[in-house]
Amino acid sequence: MCSAVSDPQKQFHAVDALLTRWLKERRQLLGCYTELAVTLDTQIDTQVLKKKQQVLCELLVDYVSAGHFEVYHELIEEAESFGDGSSAIARELIPSIGDTTEVILAYEEKYAGDCGQTEGIRRDLSALGEMLESRFVLEDQLIAGLHARHRRQIEHLAPADR
Repeated sequence: MCSAVSDPQKQFHAVDALLTRWLKERRQLLGCYTELAVTLDTQIDTQVLKKKQQVLCELLVDYVSAGHFEVYHELIEEAESFGDGSSAIARELIPSIGDTTEVILAYEEKYAGDCGQTEGIRRDLSALGEMLESRFVLEDQLIAGLHARHRRQIEHLAPADR
């Protein structure tokens, strides 16, 4: 974690590295989700399905946890270090992001264990996909409202100020 950095530029760069890693995890999560959906459409080999489901569930928990316990906190810290009032965006968006967490974790709870069942999995996977899409849109708005705003400020600093 990079919190409590008083220099806005240093905070920005620390958060930038954190976001790069986290968004890479998001792409990995989406890839796993897609693989599972394709597996459901092509075959229902219980062992393959179980393995892909377990990996997806692990990635879901890791991604959601990193967001709540690290990324959002650091974005708010960054906003506060810039002192530009952008943290209000986080106060507006984070509760809506939190609403998606319950659905995502309910999916994980249902399918993380023994995944011998396939009844309802297509429906549940589709609902999960819709919830992830909603969450990603909100997270992207959070990143744009805080971090992208600060990126523009950093880029517009005169070379002597850096």
